[in-house]
Amino acid sequence: MDKKNTQQVGIIGDGLTGKLTAIALFRLGYDVELVGKKNLKTQQSIASISISHDSYNFLKQLNIHDLDKIANSIYSIKLYENSKDHLDPDSIFYNKTKKVPLSYIILKDKLSKELDKEIKKLKIKKVYNPKPYALTIDTINKNFKQKNINWDYQEDAYTFIIKHEKLLNNCSRQFFLQEGPLAFLPVSQNQTSVVWSISKNSDLSKILKDKKNLESYLNTNFSIYKKIKLNSKIENFSLKFNFLIRNIETKKIIIGDANHRIHPIAGQGWNMTVRDIKKLYEIFKSKKKYGYDYGDYSLLEEFERQTRVNNFLFASSIDLIRKIFKLKNNQFSDLRKKGFRQLDKFPNIKNEIIKFADQGLSL
Repeated sequence: MDKKNTQQVGIIGDGLTGKLTAIALFRLGYDVELVGKKNLKTQQSIASISISHDSYNFLKQLNIHDLDKIANSIYSIKLYENSKDHLDPDSIFYNKTKKVPLSYIILKDKLSKELDKEIKKLKIKKVYNPKPYALTIDTINKNFKQKNINWDYQEDAYTFIIKHEKLLNNCSRQFFLQEGPLAFLPVSQNQTSVVWSISKNSDLSKILKDKKNLESYLNTNFSIYKKIKLNSKIENFSLKFNFLIRNIETKKIIIGDANHRIHPIAGQGWNMTVRDIKKLYEIFKSKKKYGYDYGDYSLLEEFERQTRVNNFLFASSIDLIRKIFKLKNNQFSDLRKKGFRQLDKFPNIKNEIIKFADQGLSL
């Protein structure tokens, strides 16, 4: 096999992670193949994803067009501790000085279509049978022999879209209820994505199986959204924590959900993945002029060194948040409420929390 063929990057998996990785490395001039499944019928999803301002800027840097048309800007995030009163949040996060969005809410399918358009425009080759590559980037990872840290939250996440009367819909709301965290993520002025995580044995799961009961529950308890109607099917999935001990092998990097999967309580799963792709992009950009073999182990080690510890601490922080808010005790609930309200007295801490959510950790 000649040098031209051996110096190829094979990206396994053509989901959001695989597509964005392919575009990022192609932009650097690398020979990229995107490996997908032949004749696989793509199932439509109504799931939304939250993209931090920093992640959004990276996508813009890669010339992903029309992001502004499919992304809804979020300028504030309101938190409620065991309360459904939208007029009385326990804490509000927003950029007082920069006046830029904290994040953006995008429907997963819409972002996927934008990435598909860019892949077609760039003529990135898509194949259905992997071969030996100089570097393999695996976004699905079916090697179950790898050591990992994992546990089951014993919860299911339910996600769906509601339609309601128009309002200035640029505020995300997170309600920490006894039943489980419930997030309202605006996707337009009259549509909002809902993500609700509840225990597997909760009686509330029955509400989610009946359209009329669900609409009645939402209209009764969350009056900020007028005339709520369910506007999609309801998707649900089990919630588990998973973190690989090592995310590199010989000539192989594992990224995305295959590398780390966290609770959706803070909407940070996709941002962790984008930050990994951004770090990969930066490393390969800085080393390209030196003629490294694509799969040179020193490059892979540098990627792991710059991401593994930060990702583990970040993922552990999100897990700790979930565990704190899972404590169903009135005393703990009162402490959490007081903690939320005390944050306003410490703007520097709030700014650090905003930075943490936007850029992750940088140690």
